[in-house]
This record gives sequence, structure tokens and C-alpha cells, in this order.
Amino acid sequence: MAKDPWHYPQTALADQYLKTLAIGLSKSLVLFAQRRMGKTEFLRKDLLPAAEKAGYITIYVSLWESGEDPKSVLLDAIRKAAEGEGVIPGIWRRLGWPGSKGVRAHAGTIGAQASWEQGTAEASDRMLDLRQWMNTLAQKKNHTLLLVDEIQTLADEKRYGALVAALRSALDKHGDQIKAIFTGSSSEGLRWMFQKKKAPFFQFSHQIPFPQLGPEFVQHMLRAFAN
Repeated sequence: MAKDPWHYPQTALADQYLKTLAIGLSKSLVLFAQRRMGKTEFLRKDLLPAAEKAGYITIYVSLWESGEDPKSVLLDAIRKAAEGEGVIPGIWRRLGWPGSKGVRAHAGTIGAQASWEQGTAEASDRMLDLRQWMNTLAQKKNHTLLLVDEIQTLADEKRYGALVAALRSALDKHGDQIKAIFTGSSSEGLRWMFQKKKAPFFQFSHQIPFPQLGPEFVQHMLRAFAN
């Protein structure tokens, strides 16, 4: 990959986070900063390469970019890491993508009931898949680092509560082998996810502010512009 002349490298910060996870001080971290503060670029261009160099199996998901279905995007990324590319994803078959004829509700109680039961069964199957994939990752020789950008996208309890609970359970179970770093740009969303007592992620991660860029960043950008 060609080096991006505009990227301001923060390799020391990436190494610091990896060391924090490695020594067991915390099994997961939450990095908070407002949008457009460099979190995503840091994850993709600093933390991911550093983790891969350290031997981690890496999973990166941006929930901000995943449209209306962040649940499936997250699950598919975990599946790919656990099973590898080329494996036919059962999750897509259950969702009906592509070509599956799922049960849909038409007029009448029978159709609506059938659709509801199908949806309930699919949700249960997907959480079972998640547990199986996390078990597979935990059995691998290398540690896994899960990076989820804009985690507060899953703050809707009705839509994503079961997914977050299943993810919390799997990370608790395999915390020595699977580490996680989340980012968020909504203080309210993060408060709901990690500080609300009834939330699945309650007091799960150590939340730290993502450092603001200082004068060194300005000098780097000036040099890049001059070049």
C-alpha cells in the first residue's frame, strides 16, 4: 500500500493501547472524541497495522458507514475472521441475500404470525452463529483484536440489545484471547451503552478520551503541503 503523505502517524499511541491490552490492565477500551478528530484514520492506518505486526488477527468494522444494517455488517466481519474468505455465509441465506424466499407477512393474522416467528428464529440463529465464531477465534493460535468504529450506533436497545448482550458474553468468556477497542463520537450514546446499569455493556470497557492533535500535527500537514 502506498504511503499516504497526508497521514499523521501515531505509532507510539497505537503501541501504548496494544500494551495496555496485552498486560491485562483492561480487556477492552473505548476511545471517545467528537467526529472529525482522526479516530477512524488512527484505527485503520496506525492501530490495525501495529496489531497485525504484533501477530493479532484483526477485525475492523465501521458502523457509521454500514447504513441501516450495522448488525449484519458486524456479524459478517466476525464470520470472515473466524471462517476465512470463501466460506458460504449461512447468515446471508437466513436473511434471504441473495435468492432466498423468506416468509413475508401479507394480509391476515397467519401471514403476520409466520413472519414474526421466522424473524425470531433468524435472530436466535444469528446469536448462535456469533457465539460459534467467537469460540473459533478463541481457539486460534494468535490473539484477535476487534475494532468497532462508532459503537454507539448499537445503542438502540430494542434493535440491537440481543446482539450487544451476546457480544458482551463472548468477550467476557474469551477476554484473554479476544481483545476489543471501540470508538464513539456521542457521549450520550456511550453513556447509555457503558454506564446504564441495565445495559449489556455496563462497566465493560475502560473509557478514555482520544488525544487531541497538537502542534506536531500542524507541522506535519505544513510539510506535506510544501512537498
